[in-house]
Amino acid sequence: MAAGDRAKAVLAACRAAYDQHAAEYARRIDPTLAAPVERVVELAGARPGVRLLDLATGTGAVARAATRRGASVVGVDVSEPMLAVAREFSPEIDFRVADAHGLPLPDGEFDVVNCALALSHFQDPPKALGEVSRVLRRGGRLVASTWGTGGGTPASEKVVELLERYGARDKGYMLDEETWLDPDNGSKVLRRAGFTGMTVSAETFAGRFSDAEQALQWTLAWPFASARLDRIAGSVRDTFKTAARRELADVDLSWTFVFNFYDAAKHRV
Repeated sequence: MAAGDRAKAVLAACRAAYDQHAAEYARRIDPTLAAPVERVVELAGARPGVRLLDLATGTGAVARAATRRGASVVGVDVSEPMLAVAREFSPEIDFRVADAHGLPLPDGEFDVVNCALALSHFQDPPKALGEVSRVLRRGGRLVASTWGTGGGTPASEKVVELLERYGARDKGYMLDEETWLDPDNGSKVLRRAGFTGMTVSAETFAGRFSDAEQALQWTLAWPFASARLDRIAGSVRDTFKTAARRELADVDLSWTFVFNFYDAAKHRV
């Protein structure tokens, strides 16, 4: 398979993983990400009079948080099933299907662009960041969250370990989390894309699953795990879930998320 075709296949697999589990993502995962969502819109300065683009909005959690603070919000994503869930929760918000690499939006339209946990998803980061810069007004800002180093979710790690033991070793796609885990590397990418005035803060959020069942369903709602589960024969999935519940009975149910928050300004020209 040619490199271009392989890249398209990987991108299609990633989109399919999100498309097929959008409702579960909103139900299981969004509640545990509420605090970092509020933090990213706080850093963005979402308030009345601010025009905000939520890039890769997914199920719309960031768009809703910014709207509650009074900002005028447009949310875009490539996944129609994700947007269907977002619209169900918030029909009043302007959600649109759009690819970050070619935004169908006017130049200088927004004061700030939010991008939560999605910089790692872009197939061509310079092109996507160029689009972000284009739609920002002069001096506008990009505020993005990514995974940072030092967190851990023992229950989720156990579930993935078990998925691999059942033969689901490959989720079928790759994301570039490594670049953004390191604030220095992530900042270099943003500077090369023309952003300036860079600040990066690492912040920790912690909690605990109520029981093993919640931990299992939470993990399987993530596309990285659901894509693996889809690779297990249907007749074996119930056996896998029974084994997972048994093994999670003795696992630490706490979770710790570390987020990097990038805040960068469009270069003034």
